[in-house]
Amino acid sequence: MNKDQKKIETLREAAIIGYGESGYELANSINNLGFKINIMDINPESFAKLPESKVENGLIIPLAGDGMSINDLSKLPKDLSIVIVMTETDSVNLFIGQLAKQIFRTAKIICKINNEKLRLLGDNQELLAYSPIALLNEKILSVI
Repeated sequence: MNKDQKKIETLREAAIIGYGESGYELANSINNLGFKINIMDINPESFAKLPESKVENGLIIPLAGDGMSINDLSKLPKDLSIVIVMTETDSVNLFIGQLAKQIFRTAKIICKINNEKLRLLGDNQELLAYSPIALLNEKILSVI
């Protein structure tokens, strides 16, 4: 067994639902932390930018599907450690997060939510809801 095979066997698994520019950066970063990444997007063309070598080695697994579909979400591995939902629409992210919470009971569910009221609603439903705008604001304020 070579080093890469051993690494794959011991990886924790994560899923990213919605694979835009942010998903691309995040997938690489999380994979470099030792996670096997399952990526679901409704548009299979978005997978064109996936690193070919990581797909071939099974470190990143693309899956065309609609995160709002229980059938499609159920195609993801059941033992996910983290599910990150980052489509373009806050309400869709919140809905997918709620579905994922039911399907992947042991996973940490993280949703990208820009709208403050929806973000608070996500927090009330035990989802980790983050706003990229608020995070950027916090970072800027921390350095001035």
